[in-house]
Amino acid sequence: MSRADAYHEFRERLLSGELAPGQFVTQKELAKLAGVPVGTAREAIQRLQHESLLKVHPQRGIQVIDLTTKFIRNSFGLRMALELHAVDNFASGEFETEVDALIDATGAMLEEAQRTTDPEVLKRAVDVDWDMHDKLIECLDNALISETYQINATRLRLIKVSNRLSPDRVHSALKEHLDVLHHCKARDGNGAQRALAHHMDTALSRALQGK
Repeated sequence: MSRADAYHEFRERLLSGELAPGQFVTQKELAKLAGVPVGTAREAIQRLQHESLLKVHPQRGIQVIDLTTKFIRNSFGLRMALELHAVDNFASGEFETEVDALIDATGAMLEEAQRTTDPEVLKRAVDVDWDMHDKLIECLDNALISETYQINATRLRLIKVSNRLSPDRVHSALKEHLDVLHHCKARDGNGAQRALAHHMDTALSRALQGK
């Protein structure tokens, strides 16, 4: 397994909840978990520490980042800064095809999610949710912003692992997305920014409450 593979393996263990926020582990335990040599694990750990997902404590071990109020607020603050800029660009009219595709996918997903409480459907709804946020950033066509966004998206996904996924939460998020997208369709950048800010404020409030 390469260093990149080890990094992605550790990342998936975090996002699956197998490694809990605040948990202490040793370097050897992480290496065993990913099935890699200690040297390979060490390099992956350094990358995860750089991304604020792990913290190395001398003499104490390695700690999965704890989801403190400051960590949650900082992660959402960065998200807000990146995506409010992006959504104004997305509403320019240049990305009408992408906007239409997202409206169709989000609307169809909302209708399906409202018909069932099947956990698999709710998980797919989360993927549709993330797709809009990803597309906003992709349309900026800025590699540095995309890299920063992807690192922060992992932090946000880690935060969401600790939150309960409920049908009401999924329905509300998809409706908020449609509000954002319809403003983009109308080429209303200010309206899209307001709708997206409301969506992210709601998500932040839920994260802080552990919901």
